Amino acid sequence: MLKGLLDSLLDVSRLDAGLVKANIGDVSLRQLGEQIEASYRPVAATRDLRFAVTNCQSGTVRSDPVLLGRLVRNLVENALRYTDNGSVHVVCVPLDGKVRLEVRDTGVGIPPEHLGRIWEEFHQVGNQERDRQQGLGLGLAIVRRLADLLGHKVEVRSEPELGSIFSVEMAPGLERVEDAPTRVAPPARATVEGRGRLAMLVDDDAIVLLGLQAILAEWEFEVLAAGSTNQALAQLREAGRRPDIVIADYRLRDGRVGTEAIVKIREMFAASVPGVILTGETGTECQQDATAHGLLIVHKPITPRQLGKVLEQKLEPILVQ
Repeated sequence: MLKGLLDSLLDVSRLDAGLVKANIGDVSLRQLGEQIEASYRPVAATRDLRFAVTNCQSGTVRSDPVLLGRLVRNLVENALRYTDNGSVHVVCVPLDGKVRLEVRDTGVGIPPEHLGRIWEEFHQVGNQERDRQQGLGLGLAIVRRLADLLGHKVEVRSEPELGSIFSVEMAPGLERVEDAPTRVAPPARATVEGRGRLAMLVDDDAIVLLGLQAILAEWEFEVLAAGSTNQALAQLREAGRRPDIVIADYRLRDGRVGTEAIVKIREMFAASVPGVILTGETGTECQQDATAHGLLIVHKPITPRQLGKVLEQKLEPILVQ
């Protein structure tokens, strides 16, 4: 929890200092929608909430894929935090030559007197006691800064006790992929089966862990999930078996990194265990570190299709021929 709070503060500081640069290009709405659905549908299911991404199957928008993904994830996480019953719905809406992505929820809603302040740092509706388990109130502040950086328009409409609709308006992409025939790729399960193989997940983001656990369990992997390197090592000692794959976030608690976790697991079993690094960073540090240890790198959030491709590269012996 503390790491997440500090990371949010650091993100705000970097954005305010102009240290984050946008790499603008055509971003696929289909890929963005698949990433969001893969990450948050399992989380919503654990709380008996309906979750869906609709009308985002085609088209592109002009944006930065990593920064736009972070913006939308913040909106979705905010919706999930304040929705106890009903649904969270992500929908893409064409509008007057623009594309508007909306995150709709049936949550507590926002009182009118708070609407003008929700984008401010540390402002939280319904958290007068300042319970840090509910975060610092920086998610929407980061959304506003990312939108300004990307040149997108963000708005909110809300009714207390009925829910909210947060929207981000973007220019359409130059590539009109909606005019091309839609080809649906087969799900990763058609080519990948766990068959009891052991996957070790290392990530201090509970939402990422839930999503990956759900995908891998569906493919019949045995899954161990840990929030740190030490936790991963302890779980593997207790299990008494070597993992067939390690999937680790790059930035872990206390300044640790995922490459270190994979190296220590390899040392523990004196074997070259295959590894994958997940990251939301765009810099070269993570790429260089992963390459030096022979690891694949994948940007978060990861879709089942992307995960299937990764396993296809790293775990050829478990593929169904």
